[in-house]
Amino acid sequence: MRFPYSSQIRYPVEFLLLAAIAISLPMFEGVKNVFCVLYAGTWYVNRLRKGVTWETLGGRWDGWDTLFAALLLTAPLGAAFAGLRHHEWTACQDTLRMTSIAWFLKRSGYGDTEWLRLHVTLQASTVVAVLWALAALAYPHTYEGIQLNSVGHVNQSVIYIVICFGALVGGVAAYWRDMSAMWRAAAIGAIVVQLAALFAAGSRAGAGTAMLGAVAFGLLWLRRSRGPIIWTAIAIAAFVVLVSTVDTDMRRKQEVALDSPHPLLNERYPIWQQALTAWRAHPAFGVGGDNFGNITAAHVGAWSREAGAHYDTASFVRSSHAHNLYLNTLAEHGVLGMAMLAILCAAWVLSLVRGKPAMTDPPIAWLAWSGAAAGLVVTVGLGAFNTTLHDEHGLLALMMLGIWLGYRRRTT
Repeated sequence: MRFPYSSQIRYPVEFLLLAAIAISLPMFEGVKNVFCVLYAGTWYVNRLRKGVTWETLGGRWDGWDTLFAALLLTAPLGAAFAGLRHHEWTACQDTLRMTSIAWFLKRSGYGDTEWLRLHVTLQASTVVAVLWALAALAYPHTYEGIQLNSVGHVNQSVIYIVICFGALVGGVAAYWRDMSAMWRAAAIGAIVVQLAALFAAGSRAGAGTAMLGAVAFGLLWLRRSRGPIIWTAIAIAAFVVLVSTVDTDMRRKQEVALDSPHPLLNERYPIWQQALTAWRAHPAFGVGGDNFGNITAAHVGAWSREAGAHYDTASFVRSSHAHNLYLNTLAEHGVLGMAMLAILCAAWVLSLVRGKPAMTDPPIAWLAWSGAAAGLVVTVGLGAFNTTLHDEHGLLALMMLGIWLGYRRRTT
């Protein structure tokens, strides 16, 4: 059977709306939310018209259902007791979108065709969004690096691209033998485009995470083929030579960082200190979702004095988030949010470890696993230097998780 598979889609209109979400995610801001609402409504109509049973809703309740329900319940609970009053309730919408999409996909009952086409759609939309962003660099602009139209700031766009890149590497390796020459050319083109985006972005953490992820998958794939690890080594060598010889944003960032008092953290250091101070002032529930940007020098000074510490307001750096998933979670959601994040990541890891496909498993198993693994690695790894798991890239990561859970539920 040649790639891609062409069997019948079970819910055509529903899947069309899901594909619309995937297409709009990196490119169009407003319509994404409309498609999410329409998809949710169609999902329920397609299943409840057959009667309300566990079978029609995707199977018996399990641990993941409990976790998703807890994530949805703790978001408004945290907002109700937030330390600051600004955007904490609207921030719940982000949790609702991310958790719901993963939950819908887990219980969807989709088959291999839907999972494959969804991944292809996600990759195609990312390539188009990247080409759009690269073309935009030819015109006068005030931002640094590359920005996907809907995702925004370069740091956030890099997170999105690296998740897609990880899924793409795993998917191409798994399906290579089944691909026609046309699909192989398209796959190679997609890899080149995404690598070009990482180069243009100038993100050291993003490039490093993408390379480490590709190396890890290449080592994992050695029992089946040496191709991925060989091509990964060639790509890394070319990337390093290019960065070291050309005057790039990545090279300049490294030079600036080395001249700063905190070479590894650079401008993040004072922001991280502010996040810790905010958390100490509101340890249980934090200052509230999306309220980090409303923290002022006066807030930090007052919280520091209450704790008996001195704070120099001249060192204050305003930022919309903490540039760190864990510190941002502590500052905005407190111990409650951090506990939920730890449980989610632990369950994610456990599912990937327990369900890792065998070399003899079909390509779709490796594609679904690679996507979920990429979502986890980027969320946890890049989360050390950027605030992952929110907005478009958070929705993408949870879509990858939902695809994996849905595939595994159907096959087991």
